[in-house]
Amino acid sequence: MIRPLLCLPFAALLLATPALAQETSLEERARQLHALAGGDWCDEPGEGFAPEDDFTSWTLTYQPSWSDEAPEESVDLVRLYCMSGAYNVTHNYYVRTEFEGLRPLALAEPDYDVQYENDDYEGAVEAITLTGMIATTTLVNSDFDPDTGRLVSWSRWRGLGDASASGTWEFREGNFILVKYDVDASYDGEINPETVLDYTGAR
Repeated sequence: MIRPLLCLPFAALLLATPALAQETSLEERARQLHALAGGDWCDEPGEGFAPEDDFTSWTLTYQPSWSDEAPEESVDLVRLYCMSGAYNVTHNYYVRTEFEGLRPLALAEPDYDVQYENDDYEGAVEAITLTGMIATTTLVNSDFDPDTGRLVSWSRWRGLGDASASGTWEFREGNFILVKYDVDASYDGEINPETVLDYTGAR
């Protein structure tokens, strides 16, 4: 038989555990998840360049479309610094909802093939062919505008920025939907992207 007094410390620990979990901030939880899910290529904390805004979060609300009388739901969007190069800065994204908790945000992104004249990447672009879709949790040179609900990225293929890929994801009912994707595959010294996917007028 376990004496009642000996049970008190253990019982107190069990009762305190949920309270301690609730006190853990979104930033602390996101950083813990980022350390596991960010990938080995992300810089270790304290190593390399780290911007002052290495953690940013936004709380978004929306009215579910299935009922005008349903209560508004909220989503926390989190951006955490991953790594940087000479002209690109990458971040990983996470979302938290009441029912799913905190998880990596998987963003749709097109896969494509670029055909160059004479198979020379410095030559003219003959075609950009979509070959399917992939998902990513990392965006390059990205930012989020809470006023428009749009998340954008611009990945430079070289420092000049004349060759690049850029995407736009729109917040809709708790999800981020890929609505536009541009590819500038020509290394011609000009910024002249070609839109390869555009759903901006679909709604």
